[in-house]
Amino acid sequence: MHPAVVADAGGLLVLTGLLEGVEHAVDEILVLDATSLLLAEYLALRHEGAPDRARTDFGLATRAVREWFPARAIALEAAIAASTADHDYDVDAVASLALAETLGVPLVTKNRELLSRRVPVLRC
Repeated sequence: MHPAVVADAGGLLVLTGLLEGVEHAVDEILVLDATSLLLAEYLALRHEGAPDRARTDFGLATRAVREWFPARAIALEAAIAASTADHDYDVDAVASLALAETLGVPLVTKNRELLSRRVPVLRC
């Protein structure tokens, strides 16, 4: 059991049971506020034609989050890192990893490419 983790959009969807994957036992989920936009976009596309279902799933995912962190402080550096990396990184995952490293807690992600020397990266 991890007392706290940072989750990117994919990690949050898995931790809340809205997407298949390896579910890690966690006490608290911490998320960047900017992740909510990516989450909303994904759910709107996933439930196209069923907005009530998208709203319900969005509510389920956001209620599971213990604390939302502002992305502004790490946004530009995350975007630069994501755009210059040799791998297929998305800015949400890079920014979430930066937050996890700052807080000293694991990151939960579906991204198979992310690595950290400072915190565990829990693949889901």
